[in-house]
Amino acid sequence: MVILFLIVFISMVGFGIILPIFPFYAERVGASPTAITWTMAAFTIGQAVATPIWGRISDAFGRRLVLILTLLGAAISYVWLAFADELWAVIASRVFGGLMAGNIATAFAYVTDITTEAERPAGLGKVGAAMGLGFVFGPATGGLLAGAEVETANFVLPAIAAAVISLVAMVGTIIVLPESLPSADRKPLFGTQVHEEPKLSLAQANRSGLIRLFAAALVFYTSMSLMESIFPLWAKDVYGMGPRDIGAVFFVLGMISILMQGGLIGPLTRLFGEKHLSIAAGLFFSIGLGGMAVTTEQWQLWVALVPFGIGIGLFNPSVSSMVSKTASANERGAVMGKYQSSSALGRVVGPLICGPVYSAIAFAAPFTLGAILMLPVVLVLAGFRQTTLAAAGGDPAIIDAATDKEA
Repeated sequence: MVILFLIVFISMVGFGIILPIFPFYAERVGASPTAITWTMAAFTIGQAVATPIWGRISDAFGRRLVLILTLLGAAISYVWLAFADELWAVIASRVFGGLMAGNIATAFAYVTDITTEAERPAGLGKVGAAMGLGFVFGPATGGLLAGAEVETANFVLPAIAAAVISLVAMVGTIIVLPESLPSADRKPLFGTQVHEEPKLSLAQANRSGLIRLFAAALVFYTSMSLMESIFPLWAKDVYGMGPRDIGAVFFVLGMISILMQGGLIGPLTRLFGEKHLSIAAGLFFSIGLGGMAVTTEQWQLWVALVPFGIGIGLFNPSVSSMVSKTASANERGAVMGKYQSSSALGRVVGPLICGPVYSAIAFAAPFTLGAILMLPVVLVLAGFRQTTLAAAGGDPAIIDAATDKEA
């Protein structure tokens, strides 16, 4: 587990390095805000398309091979980006990078291979912590390597550093990470699946209240990606911030999220319950995003980041827990898969609408839109009633009794 933790951490540092500088890199070769944010959406679409494919390949040929190939592919995409001097090449490098972004899902699969059912939550938590730490230190590193000013920023060095970091992780995988999936447990790449995942019907999801949670996740991650995809350009245009300062912003947000998810979420859940925490997450998030929209001085931005980061740190653990409680063990994979799909769709929708809104309306318009979108989410979460899928698919009397119980 220690080796896997380090590999995931190193991989996420490499990914995070690009975050605070990519918009400026694309802008330098002539991209508009719309083109920049749409390219970020294309990365996410590529990731969504490729991840299931990499998963099937890892089931057929082992986790280690997929980790090696995706890390190599990521390194190639970063080198491509470093020397891209035309807009098409910048876009193509990021789309290719998205197609290579299958290693995190494979890392989670690796954990399930080497842990017992009792050990699994702790193992998955360690991989999640590695991702969080990598996302904290990656943007800060990228900002430092690029420099303080956009006009004189070095965009080649961070991209090359990301490539080197990915290659280090790949070499570590080759040398010290054993294969976790025995040959006897592998499945053919093509052919009928022996064990099919249970189907989740729309009627079941609606009666159990899952539609509310899926919709909440979709809107939340749309709002969050509105901020993430345009923030570097906004910070430069409004406050003259450069890559170093923007990397520091992402570092602070990451630290707040780790504090919430790593230390406070357990005690807070015991005190208030998931439902109340999810409502609080929406309110904090909306306050923080709305605060960014109306700031007139840079210190006000740092104040607004605190509730925004708290909202991010509270939302996913509380809502994903609520989602999981609707399903029995043999339904949980299908249910959580739909929840993750809703989240991923939000990460696509946000960047697609962000650039046009930023260019056509106002610099702060994406933040205002995100804050407004979260208000109906709070109402949806407030009206949620915890109902199991079994009750939702069964006798109406059971459903009525179950829906009387709040989360």
